[in-house]
Amino acid sequence: MQFGGRVFQSEREYSHRERLAGERVRDLEQTPTQNRRVVEHYASHLVSGMVTAKDVYAGDGTVLVSAGAVLNRQTIEKLNKWAIAKVPVLIEAGTSPLQDPKIRQFMHNYQTSVHAVEQAFDMIRADGEVPLQPFEEAAGRITEDVLSTGNAVDQLYNLPPCDDYTFRHCVNVSVVSAMIAMWLKYPADIINAISLAGLMHDIGKSKLPPELLHKPFRLPPAKYELYKEHTSLGVELLRGRPDIGESVMAGVLEHHERCDGSGYPAQLRAEDIHPYARIIAIADRYDEELTINLNPEIVVSPYTSLEKVWDEVTRFDVKGCVTFMDNMTNFLSGNIVALSDKRQGRVVYINKEWPSRSMVQLENGDVLDLMDEGSPRIQHLVR
Repeated sequence: MQFGGRVFQSEREYSHRERLAGERVRDLEQTPTQNRRVVEHYASHLVSGMVTAKDVYAGDGTVLVSAGAVLNRQTIEKLNKWAIAKVPVLIEAGTSPLQDPKIRQFMHNYQTSVHAVEQAFDMIRADGEVPLQPFEEAAGRITEDVLSTGNAVDQLYNLPPCDDYTFRHCVNVSVVSAMIAMWLKYPADIINAISLAGLMHDIGKSKLPPELLHKPFRLPPAKYELYKEHTSLGVELLRGRPDIGESVMAGVLEHHERCDGSGYPAQLRAEDIHPYARIIAIADRYDEELTINLNPEIVVSPYTSLEKVWDEVTRFDVKGCVTFMDNMTNFLSGNIVALSDKRQGRVVYINKEWPSRSMVQLENGDVLDLMDEGSPRIQHLVR
C-alpha cells in the first residue's frame, strides 16, 4: 500500500500514519497566520495532512483542490493522475513546547525528580541508608505524568541538557520504563512499581568511585568489572528496607541481564529474568547513549538510539522491545531535527528499521527519504 509516495506494510500502519498527519494539521490550523508560510511541493513529495495554500487547477481551468484543503491519500492520487507538477502548501514555523501547560508541569516534575535522586544519592553516600520516601514520591509523580499525558517519552529529549548524567539517567529510565509498562497494559500499581525500580536501578552507583560514573562506556577491563558491581551493590542497599518489594529489587539487580545470557551479574536467560528487569533493560539501553555523552559535538539522537536497541532486539524481551519500538516511532514523528549535513527539517515519516534514515521535510518544503543512497542522517533534535 502506498501513501504519499511511501509504501506501508499494512492497512493499520497506513491508517495510523494518516491519523497522526491529521493531528499535525489541526495544530497547524491553530497556528497564527503570521507564523505560517507558503512553499511549493512537487506532487511526488506530498504527504497526507498537508494544507493547500491556494486553489489547484487542472489544465482546463477546473479546480481540482480548493485552498485550505487537507490533503489525503485520495487527493494526492488525483493530483498525480492529473500530472500536477507543483502544489502550494502551508508549512508552520516551529513553536516552543514550553507553551503547553502540561509540558511545563512535566518539566517541573522532572527537574524535581532529578534533584530528589541527587539528594538521595548524597544521603546514601553519607550514611549508607536508602531514603525511600523521595524515591517513592518521585516514582508517584512520574507514574501520574505518564498516565495523564501519554507522551512523556517525547518530552524527555526536549529538555535542556545538563551535566548530572547519573541522576538524569535514573529519572529518564523510570519514565521510559513506566511508558513501556503502560503500553504493555500493566495496571497502575505495577506501573508505579516498575517506575520505582527504574528510578533506583543505578542506586548501587552511589557506592562506586565518582570517576567511574561518567565514563562507563570506555573503562579499562578491571575498572569495568568494578563498575558492573553496581547492580549487586544496589540490592545490598535495598535489602535493609523491608518496605521494598522483591520485584523492585529484582528490577534493580537484573536490569543488565540479557535474554541471550550475555548480561550480568548472573548471565540469566529470557524467562529467568524478572519482567520488571526486562522492561528496565530496554529503557536503560535506549537512554544510555542519550544522556551518557556530555560532548554536544557527538550527541546521539533518539532516532539513532532506537536503531541501537533494534540492532540488539534478540538480547532483549522481544514483546517489550517491539511494543517500545512501535510506540516510540509514533512519538518521534513530527519533530524538528538537524541532519548530518547541517540542514534542518521536520520528520514526516519514521523508518521503523532505520529511524535515523526516516523521511524529513526540509525548511524549503522538499521531502528527503534518508534511505536514498548518499542522503544525510538525522543527527539530533532541535530544541
